[in-house]
Amino acid sequence: MEQEIADEADKLLKDLRNRFPNHPEVLAREQRFQALMKKVPSIAAAPPPEIADGESLFSDEEEFFDLAGELEEDLAEEKKEVALPAQVEPTLEEVFEQFKQGVQQTLSPEDYDTHYNLGIAYKEMGLVDEAISEFQIACKDPGKLIDCCSMLGMCFLEKGMPQLAEKWYRKAMESPDLLEDEQLGLLYDLGNLYQQVGDLDNAHKSFMEIYGARTTYRDVMDRLKELDQARTKH
Repeated sequence: MEQEIADEADKLLKDLRNRFPNHPEVLAREQRFQALMKKVPSIAAAPPPEIADGESLFSDEEEFFDLAGELEEDLAEEKKEVALPAQVEPTLEEVFEQFKQGVQQTLSPEDYDTHYNLGIAYKEMGLVDEAISEFQIACKDPGKLIDCCSMLGMCFLEKGMPQLAEKWYRKAMESPDLLEDEQLGLLYDLGNLYQQVGDLDNAHKSFMEIYGARTTYRDVMDRLKELDQARTKH
């Protein structure tokens, strides 16, 4: 526009309009160009001006590219301002709740193996309530009844509910499929339970029953001596 090269000015402005429509800087230059065209209608037909030494015909093109760069920077800043806020990472509790919902929706109640394995995993993670729920489902499988009852006894004892723990240990001992090792293990767990709640007589009775079946079972002899000493003090 300064050198009155109308064709080139118009061409550059069109390019700017395409790249940055409705940008105030582009609109201002376009208005200036239109005003210039009205005042000097012979610009388009005028011959190019003579160039003095050191001047460049491309000075305005360089200015155009500078302007384009500025406009791109402005647009980048605008995009930053309207950018969506960063998504908040879900907490571990939220992830776990989603996992549990997924399990409930996809896992069949009859898939006892998976429920039992989930119960073991939950207990190892310290999620006792979730473990209890899984073991209660898995115990409907006769083949898993004894193991589930034993785990449920441990879970309820961990929750400070010895009466419920005793209930599940007793239920396992009533199973007709109970093997001798399983029976001794349950008696040992019952002995521990009674000793923890201060019921020394029943604890002694449980360990004595184990001793009568197998004197070398675990540390049953030491437990009986310990209980005899404790009962004597009382």
